[in-house]
Amino acid sequence: MKKTACLCSTALSILCVALTACSTGQTLQPATPAGTTTLPSGGVYKGTVSTHANAILLMLFDGTAYLFYGDAASGKSGVAGVVVANNGAQSATGQFSSATAQNYSLRMHTASPVTFDANFSRAPAVTGAITTKSAGAESVTFSAASDQMLGAAPARATIAGLYSGRGGSMRGSTNAKLTVTDDGFLAGTTGIGCVFRGTVAPHTGVNAYDVSITFGPAPCPQAGTTASGHAVLDGARLLAALPGQDRSDAFLFDGTK
Repeated sequence: MKKTACLCSTALSILCVALTACSTGQTLQPATPAGTTTLPSGGVYKGTVSTHANAILLMLFDGTAYLFYGDAASGKSGVAGVVVANNGAQSATGQFSSATAQNYSLRMHTASPVTFDANFSRAPAVTGAITTKSAGAESVTFSAASDQMLGAAPARATIAGLYSGRGGSMRGSTNAKLTVTDDGFLAGTTGIGCVFRGTVAPHTGVNAYDVSITFGPAPCPQAGTTASGHAVLDGARLLAALPGQDRSDAFLFDGTK
């Protein structure tokens, strides 16, 4: 991911430190009358969660965040779930928070409402927590740093290829294959015979992609429905998360080409 250097005066130095991870083509919003919010710190960050598994954090400038996490405890490789945060806001001191986030766990086969918090005051380093809303639940913390080594800038030609890995929802995951063409169309199939088609396009300002797919008939668990979300290309690895319209389920894909 390419980052644009922030030019700032002494009066704005604190704000620039909080938002070091700026991206090309994005400008900061002026403070509100209360002086509390700015644009979220968009970008891709790589690190770990407190369960000692790897994590990739994708932050968009519209208050949406994706935290893809692994599952070191099970000994399995690959993505174990994703937290998708919506309608988040960031304070002038770099504190991002979303009270409308969902934790989609492939291992637990559950979609749980959570709160998502991230601290960008020491950017490009970021720390945060995911807190389950049930009584007495413990937080899962994470730490990451802005990542510049995610390959070429987002483009249809960059993401094009055949990816093999695993795909599925909270109802279960299986082997899956996904093909992306140079003109941004995709087609895929899972091990249970579910087929789906859709489109991929570069996301403006962040090293990520907008993805939309429509599932075919049964045996697709979500037969005939359309889901939209985002993807990150980490070298040859493609990670994608597409929540359903009612947010009760999500389709996750983790594959390499």
